[in-house]
Amino acid sequence: MKEKIYNFIILVLVIALIVVLAMIIIKYGGNYKNEKEVSATLTTLEQELENRSSEDEEEILDVEYKGYKIEGIIEIPKINIKYPIINQTNEETMKLSVTKFWGPQANEIGNYTIAGHNNRDGTMFGKTKYLQIGDIIKLTNLKNETIEYTVFKIYSIDPDDVSCVESVEPGTREITLITCTNGHKNRLVTKARQNI
Repeated sequence: MKEKIYNFIILVLVIALIVVLAMIIIKYGGNYKNEKEVSATLTTLEQELENRSSEDEEEILDVEYKGYKIEGIIEIPKINIKYPIINQTNEETMKLSVTKFWGPQANEIGNYTIAGHNNRDGTMFGKTKYLQIGDIIKLTNLKNETIEYTVFKIYSIDPDDVSCVESVEPGTREITLITCTNGHKNRLVTKARQNI
């Protein structure tokens, strides 16, 4: 009788292990597929920006990713992050890329706030926890204007606190990155200001 119980327990544990492994593969496999699609979109977007003629300098490109408009490109060299920025934040867009949460258009005066998931595999904003004061964030708008911003403040807030969308210094160009931390109990906020 004891042998049957042990065999049953082992069988249940094996099945549970298989289910957990399948869930992990599905989640990270989905992230991998999305990362490949984002990379292809970035390549196309960068080619379109480079191929613009001088006559089109004031014209903003109209580019979409999976049916959502793109506003620009964020690049953080230190942590090897480069994503198109989708122009709206909702449950669906957050699964696809980083998103505009608040603010003016990319590289305009004000606080351009970007939200992104803190994926455990390091995708999206999963590595922003490694940023430090003085690190560089590059933001390219759809006029192909790239501005470098320097991180000047990093802190955690309550999920309901949206005060981080306000400009720290009025009349400047700022970027604020927001991602989950502490098991979704807090938000990690990284603020950067235009290099002058």
